[in-house]
Amino acid sequence: MTLNAFSVFLTVVEEMNFTRAAERLYITQQSLSGYIRRLEEYYGVTLFQRRPTLKLTLEGEAMVACARQVLDSEQTLERRLADITENAAAVLTLGISYQRSSVLFPGIWNQFHGMHPNISLRLHEGMTGKLLAELQSNALDIMVGLELAENEDLTLLPLMEERLQCVLNEALLRKHFPEDWRQRLERYQDSGVALEELNALPMLLLPSGNRIRSALDELFLRKRILPKVLLESSQQTALYHAACCGSGIAIINPLSIFEQIRERRSLPPECHSLLIRDVPGYTVQLAFRRDARQPQYVLDMARCIQEEFRYYSDLLERYRL
Repeated sequence: MTLNAFSVFLTVVEEMNFTRAAERLYITQQSLSGYIRRLEEYYGVTLFQRRPTLKLTLEGEAMVACARQVLDSEQTLERRLADITENAAAVLTLGISYQRSSVLFPGIWNQFHGMHPNISLRLHEGMTGKLLAELQSNALDIMVGLELAENEDLTLLPLMEERLQCVLNEALLRKHFPEDWRQRLERYQDSGVALEELNALPMLLLPSGNRIRSALDELFLRKRILPKVLLESSQQTALYHAACCGSGIAIINPLSIFEQIRERRSLPPECHSLLIRDVPGYTVQLAFRRDARQPQYVLDMARCIQEEFRYYSDLLERYRL
């Protein structure tokens, strides 16, 4: 029985839905059902009770523990062999958010691939909660997440603290504060801005449910601010460009600013990024399992991630963001 069949089986267990499991594995539902049927025929058992809802049988529950043990053993062997010879191949699975993958991964990959050209990399992109569950179930080797709680099974390494930024065009300040806009701008650049000082300006925000928006909504409620939301978008780059055109103030994470500076070498002269001082920052962390011997290529990936975040942090500091 192939290892792939065990992997398919465990994916169905995690999703408890054949359709979602097939979509996650990028195979047809017919192909997925074939894997499960062959497992059942090979071991002479029924793994799932299909009606009235899908759930594991007693044999299926026993199969879960055994399948995980088999796959863990295979992964351990693969890692050890990859450490023994530089020509051995292995697969490293990295969990990271969609935006960080888009902005930071190219730099991470350029460093890592030069060190380990025979190691294949799989990206699992998603939010921190989903990635943490995958790391704890051994579906990931290493992950980047936010505000991870201490856990005796995990090694956590802080990468940096991110603080929200307010992006605006100085023409917007001139329009709303004609008498003292320049003094305000200088003060905001020196010490940051409190959002209640700008509550009369139209706002460009991420949609509800996002971590950043949740922190802002909490602030709005606490300060009794009724924001004038002109634009909502999950694309922070779109918010940034709308703000630089003078449409309103965009509240975004510094990663979006880093991306613009790296590509353009500077922000447009009339466009300013200001620290929001009344919203606390959040810690970005690197995590991998402590209860497994990490091969050298995983440790090297950790170093590549740390180096890219160091460059990210240094660039923000250089531009006083």
